[in-house]
Amino acid sequence: MKFVDRILNYLSFGEKWAGGICFLLLTLVMIADVSKREAVDKFLSVVIDASDAYPKTGTADVLGAWSVYLVGWVGAEATALLDWLGRGGIVWAQKLSLYFMLWGGLFGSALASAKGSHLRPEIADKVLPKKILPYIKVIEQFVVSSFFLFLAFLSFIYVKESITLDEVNPVTEISLWKVQLIFPYVFTSMGLRHFCYGIFPSLRPADMDEATEALEELKGDINVTDTEQGQAKK
Repeated sequence: MKFVDRILNYLSFGEKWAGGICFLLLTLVMIADVSKREAVDKFLSVVIDASDAYPKTGTADVLGAWSVYLVGWVGAEATALLDWLGRGGIVWAQKLSLYFMLWGGLFGSALASAKGSHLRPEIADKVLPKKILPYIKVIEQFVVSSFFLFLAFLSFIYVKESITLDEVNPVTEISLWKVQLIFPYVFTSMGLRHFCYGIFPSLRPADMDEATEALEELKGDINVTDTEQGQAKK
């Protein structure tokens, strides 16, 4: 059991870093896109306009033809660079940002499942006898595991078909199956994780109900405030 626990911890650690890297790359791509549009394009446009206007200035008359040639060369290079980069934002930035957001969100879903913070109905917890709840929890893990493994199977078929059809995004020129690989991985990871939770119930994280926890915390703060006010009146 310790070996399984260690493997699951390594898996969660890797997914945490992978998700963080995806969101970091997403941020960098967005910064690059805005910088390209708001800084680089404007700077190159200023250089091009200045090089076009330079031959008619008094400075060009004083320095001579060599300065006009030099400034013209700088303007031509700036024009060529701007044409190569394209005007406006980076063309592939939005699609690439979407890919990073997709990957980061799916890694986050796997981590949420690992911490027990996923959404789940709690009706059975209130209705069924508490004696059989542990067995229900075990069955629940196997049902969830089967569901995710089924999705993983469908994802593998989907990726296989994408490879066969050789689908490529026309903007990023990235083969779509490389982006879609995240689906079979995440579903397999979540399926195997819940399967291990079913076999080793002690490894299963406590279910987190953020709404209930928030209400209990608020209730505790109110009780503390009432106690303090009572002591102050005394």
